[in-house]
Amino acid sequence: MSLPDLRTKLKRHLSSRYAVLRWRLERVVGCKHHAADALQETWLRLEAMVAPGPAAAPVHNPDAYLLRMAANIATDAYRRDRIIVTEREREELMHMADEAGDDISDPARIVSARLDVQALDSALAGLSPRRRAILTGARVDGLLNEEIAERFGISVAMVKKELQAAMQHCKTCMADAEAVQRSDVSGRRKY
Repeated sequence: MSLPDLRTKLKRHLSSRYAVLRWRLERVVGCKHHAADALQETWLRLEAMVAPGPAAAPVHNPDAYLLRMAANIATDAYRRDRIIVTEREREELMHMADEAGDDISDPARIVSARLDVQALDSALAGLSPRRRAILTGARVDGLLNEEIAERFGISVAMVKKELQAAMQHCKTCMADAEAVQRSDVSGRRKY
């Protein structure tokens, strides 16, 4: 199949299956708007496709091909746009409320936040070192499950089990923390 034929076939497939592809991609990236943006960028990249060699390889599963392409685009966008806060910056942010003065800061809120942090520290201390490292890698550093699995030499399924167990442990230990009662327990994650 020639490149123009492949490009036309994939663009036609993307157009005809757009709603289904967006819905499936939304489940991966977690946001309807990010999924739509990634599919639009996929369309543009299909338009700009250049022949890799004498002939383009056939695409046996256009849905999978387009979803993989769009998911890679969404991941690249996430990595490009995310803001990384260093440990030092985090500490500075934690102490900003104290330095701002009582008239700006709500003492009850400060105390509540400090108690939440102490409860989290206590919950994390109760985890095994590997489980703690997996949890912080996923929720603080934003690593993909595949990256964590590679780092620890375990399967992706084991990473998922470890994350689930770690999150359950933390939720149990922090049942009285305000963050858990608000269900504000998500962390930075890649797609």
